[in-house]
Amino acid sequence: MVFTLHKRIITAAIAGLLLAASVLLAAQGNNQGKSNPKDGEPFKLSVRTNLVLVPVIVTDKHGNHVQGLKAEDFEIKENGSSQKIVRFEELSSDVSKVDRPVVAANGFSNELTADHPKKLEIIALDHVNTPFAGGADANRGIVNFLAKNTDTNTLLALVSIEHNGVHIIHNFTSDPAVLSAAVRKVQVSLTSKDTRTANIAGDTSEADAEAAQLLAFFTDAGIGSGSASELAAAARAANAQARARVDASRQSQDALITLECLQQLAQYFSGVPGRKSLIWASAAFPFSLGSTPGEASRGTTNEDWQRTFRMLQDANVAVYPVDVTGLVQGGPANTIQTLNSGAIRAQGGDGGVGVRGAGLESVANGSLLDPTEGRHQTMRTVADMTGGQPFYNSNDAADLFRRAGDDCAQYYQIAYYTSSSGKAGWRKLAVKVRHPDVKVRSRSGFYYSSPEANPELTQRADELMALSSDLSFPSLPIRGQWRQMVPAGEKRKAQFVLSIPAGVPMVDSEHDRHISIDFRIIATNSAGETIGNIGQRLEANLPPDDAKTIQTKGLDYANELTLPPGQYKVHFVVRDNLRGTFGSVVVPLKVE
Repeated sequence: MVFTLHKRIITAAIAGLLLAASVLLAAQGNNQGKSNPKDGEPFKLSVRTNLVLVPVIVTDKHGNHVQGLKAEDFEIKENGSSQKIVRFEELSSDVSKVDRPVVAANGFSNELTADHPKKLEIIALDHVNTPFAGGADANRGIVNFLAKNTDTNTLLALVSIEHNGVHIIHNFTSDPAVLSAAVRKVQVSLTSKDTRTANIAGDTSEADAEAAQLLAFFTDAGIGSGSASELAAAARAANAQARARVDASRQSQDALITLECLQQLAQYFSGVPGRKSLIWASAAFPFSLGSTPGEASRGTTNEDWQRTFRMLQDANVAVYPVDVTGLVQGGPANTIQTLNSGAIRAQGGDGGVGVRGAGLESVANGSLLDPTEGRHQTMRTVADMTGGQPFYNSNDAADLFRRAGDDCAQYYQIAYYTSSSGKAGWRKLAVKVRHPDVKVRSRSGFYYSSPEANPELTQRADELMALSSDLSFPSLPIRGQWRQMVPAGEKRKAQFVLSIPAGVPMVDSEHDRHISIDFRIIATNSAGETIGNIGQRLEANLPPDDAKTIQTKGLDYANELTLPPGQYKVHFVVRDNLRGTFGSVVVPLKVE
């Protein structure tokens, strides 16, 4: 079934139900296109279940993983009440390559080809909260950290967390040996204080490119000539330009930016099956809550934390925070003396509201007594709620990588049904194993929310995150193809079709075969300016034949972007509002 908007060829069954929108999709009424439920009865979605999946790590007293356990060896409690285990698996992962499907000419896709759990470690260098800008000398420690601990027997991804989002340095679809070679190049360069990359046997152009990006991350020095040098210069220029565009009020909200980047990472890696280990190399930030959602200049709110943890848990990502302040120079300047001085000024009343607030917050988060306590508390919280482990001592680097790799290589997964009654919020989990001398680790709980909780706010947040990120999100698979370029005066009409595979679009058979899907497309030029945009929603109660066609053959969506000649980056975002899932793909486009 193809919905072709620009030619107005739309099947009679859904004519008029695709509504144009501006930059943000127009909010729809809660009862539009739905059957009338009984008074007080929530809108029931047949696709949703209350199945809770809990990955569990079991180790002996030496830290080795315990294998061969059965379902009857486990007990799981939610908020103190025992739950019936309805599914139990002992999972082991492999390191076979994750591929992307072959697409036709002018085609694109966000899909991944992987059916078996993968042993994947994600190393995130946090440029937002950590002073990596100190030059080569200051960053030699973190490069040595990477050089000693990158494991070619593990799928690896190396990313940087920036003020303008997540940047991929080494992708998990590439050979881990490429990253190892690139890190060795950078290590030799920084150790010799020579900014030219060293020649290492077995190197490839891919290693040169990744080494160039790492050098661009750690130092502003040039790295010689050639394509690697151009890549580094382009990376530095892009970072500088992006930071210049960041609003001043947002620059102070590093914690909020960090949470948004963790959300992007969760969405990007959600398509890789299995439990993933995210090593968050950071100085972190003290936990704090700002004002209300939607304000331009705010700190993190409870809703931001809930959204972040929910995405990490849904993507099966466990976070292993590692404090790297011992590896870089120029760490956080707060000291016990300066914090005490702030508290004293607050008590004396000569420091203003801001100082008094900072003093009270330092008391609340523990940093008044220990300047690192607030940051470490955040690390502990993130690790505990996702099933990872925090590491404060840089001497534990080798153990960190070993544990993170082992944890995603072998684990148990248990499942149970949670109750849909009771209010939304945090539900505490406790897992026990009926064996002596074992240690058990799992996420400490999960956030439960009703499907009807803030649906419009969630939709906007999902779509804006996808439209502002250069990463493609595969949770909802998208296939696409550019068709033809049609002259339109001095501009061109770039025609395309998007396809959602069969079985993916949600058709709610319990409510008149209801469907609700958002399509958002923007095209930006090299300066980041939006030149073309499309925002439309399919909201309909489908006839039986159309519903069957979508369920068996999928859904196609055709449209066109009218653009002047130039180079563009096009973001395609599709959100299934009934499932609450969304996917995106970012595609370059040249208009001649």
